[in-house]
Amino acid sequence: MNNAALLPACGDDMLRSALMFAVGACDAYFADAYADVISRVLRAKELQPAVVLPDRLNNLRIPVTAILRQTSMPGWRWRMAARELVEKENVLSFAQISGLFNQFFPKRRGLLSRDRVLGWISDPQAKHRHFGISAAQLAAVPAPNVDAQKDKALAHFEARFVAIFQRRHDCIHCCDRPRVAIQTINLLAVQKKIEDVEFLVDRCHAELCDRFATYLDDLGFNPGTRNQVMT
Repeated sequence: MNNAALLPACGDDMLRSALMFAVGACDAYFADAYADVISRVLRAKELQPAVVLPDRLNNLRIPVTAILRQTSMPGWRWRMAARELVEKENVLSFAQISGLFNQFFPKRRGLLSRDRVLGWISDPQAKHRHFGISAAQLAAVPAPNVDAQKDKALAHFEARFVAIFQRRHDCIHCCDRPRVAIQTINLLAVQKKIEDVEFLVDRCHAELCDRFATYLDDLGFNPGTRNQVMT
């Protein structure tokens, strides 16, 4: 992105490449984060077999090769097994992200649930373009209208990322020409999209890190097991 202006002949395509790399990294983050969380839970179960896992984890289809894989690194075979569960899919929609990670959060308070996401509106990195409303504006909404405004803000947030993910799809699959003419692109627009991807990943990562130890406690793992798999 930063070097696109130095090569005018291919500057636009360098900007498209920057956008595709950023969204690809977002996809890779969520796939790796899922593999990481799953592998830590399975490692904890291996250390403390008496703990009963939720049905969804008990019913994971772990490849036989993962069970037989020999390694001196604790939990590595579980990480590779979990990675194989999602490696053939992309994780580039809120529905897919929620489907993978909501199981680690309380009901109705999933990773991308309305109230959790709207808690990010006061984050220093949050922009008006993310939610279509500022934290101060949301706080000033009359009580009878708060739920409707929150729903609208969440829809705005999701639509922002639908557009970013779709643009990457257009670049990869139809040379950024979803219709007749190629779409225009410029440095500022790409910079904002990359900042938005960073915002989503950073906030989700913080939520996962904050939640995971409690999730292990809730399952019944003792502090020794929890600390061992968290390091």
